[in-house]
Amino acid sequence: MTRLFTICLALFSLGCSGNECANEPIAEVVSPDGRKKIVLFSRNCGATTGFNTQGTILNRGDVLPNESGSAFIIDSGTAKVSWVDDSKIVVTLERGVRAFKKEHSDRGVALEYQSK
Repeated sequence: MTRLFTICLALFSLGCSGNECANEPIAEVVSPDGRKKIVLFSRNCGATTGFNTQGTILNRGDVLPNESGSAFIIDSGTAKVSWVDDSKIVVTLERGVRAFKKEHSDRGVALEYQSK
């Protein structure tokens, strides 16, 4: 009985320990000086999550990590991004989208939000 309990506990732990989320890139926009980029992506965590758009600022050569967006997270809508200069991005969101995260700066880049 103890051995069966130990095996079940080990299998349960293995099943719950993995990260079941995956990031699906939508677009990358490189800064004017070519040193940074903003990556737009959708994060899929299975059937219990709806459509979302997220943004993360990275150094140009970096790969998108399997994490939530560090700049912004919105649901059921799209975002358009444009670099104003090397240190500022304008994020244009559809009117009425819910934002779960809207940072005003990320990795030294200022973020300004507009609705359209």
